[in-house]
Amino acid sequence: MSGISIKRFWAGLLLAAWALTALGADPAGAHVLLFNSYSPGRPGIDSVTDAFVQRLRESGISLDHIHVEFLNQEQPNAALVAPARRALLMAQYGGGRIDMLVVLQQPALNFVVHELADLAPEAPLLTDSEPSTVQLAGSRRPVFLYTIVPDLGATVKDIMDLLPRTRRVVIPGGVSEADSAFQRQAEVDLAPWLRRLQVEFLQNMSWAEQMRYIGNLTQDTVVVTGMFNRDRDGYSLPTIDAARDTMRAANVPVFALFDSIVGEGAVGGAVRNLRQSGRELAEHLLAVMAGRLAANGALTKVPVGPVQSLYDWRQLERWHIDPAPLQGATILFQPPSLWQAYRGAVLGAGGVIVMLAGLLAAMLVRRRRFG
Repeated sequence: MSGISIKRFWAGLLLAAWALTALGADPAGAHVLLFNSYSPGRPGIDSVTDAFVQRLRESGISLDHIHVEFLNQEQPNAALVAPARRALLMAQYGGGRIDMLVVLQQPALNFVVHELADLAPEAPLLTDSEPSTVQLAGSRRPVFLYTIVPDLGATVKDIMDLLPRTRRVVIPGGVSEADSAFQRQAEVDLAPWLRRLQVEFLQNMSWAEQMRYIGNLTQDTVVVTGMFNRDRDGYSLPTIDAARDTMRAANVPVFALFDSIVGEGAVGGAVRNLRQSGRELAEHLLAVMAGRLAANGALTKVPVGPVQSLYDWRQLERWHIDPAPLQGATILFQPPSLWQAYRGAVLGAGGVIVMLAGLLAAMLVRRRRFG
């Protein structure tokens, strides 16, 4: 038997053993360790994390069994402190029980694969970032992939329905691992539109240059704000703050890909609801722990829910965009109609009129009888 065959045999045996152990297990007793790539205080990350933890608690998992770590991989010295961070995490969790690892975004996945391979090495891993072939080959644990990615193609479809004269889409961006992963997926999503649209990614500019650039765009252009963590010069910014910069700087409509951006100045888009994503992530974890979701080889892809069309009425008005083509969309901040605003008053006035009409009719009848 060749070396590769032996490795595959043992990998298959480990997967089978894990599946037999997990099947029928009670998720309520599970110990879960979640790694976030970046620091807390970012609305998108916090939405996913909070919803994930809430759903696990609803399932009966004790809060003491749910561990959340923020790896601060946006820091410029992240690589320098990686050995110390590894030592700290191994000291904290290495001797305890961990039934499943959850890893959000590419930097955290890379850290866990490279630095924490011997932390609960046979515990399954659930991640939103696709590991490389090399990473999978060197791992003993089953990996489940749940991609919390936006659907840029769906947002572009909305754009073309709302603004059919659009000829160019500009997308500010960065050069971090997560930024690059976003751009690769965006290129896939936009491929069907390239015959109708010119697409510009701005990641090769500094952030300041990008902001100046989007302030002088032609009126057949829109901006889509996606993922940003770090520019080519090392300038870092949370995605939400980058989106706010973008919406202040752009002289054309700005569309969004995540629900946390709508209401901040974006027109809207076919967005990923991040709280819903957090709950779906937890549901997949519970399914794995209960044996309802089995590993299918080294990497098992799990389904992702649909995006939703979410728009800001104020921005539609600002840019003179008719929302009529948005069938089934949720439109925030839309002022109530006259009926919605004054329903009580209208019903009250109507009641008074009916009562007065009744009294008048009664008086007329009485007058005829005794007149």
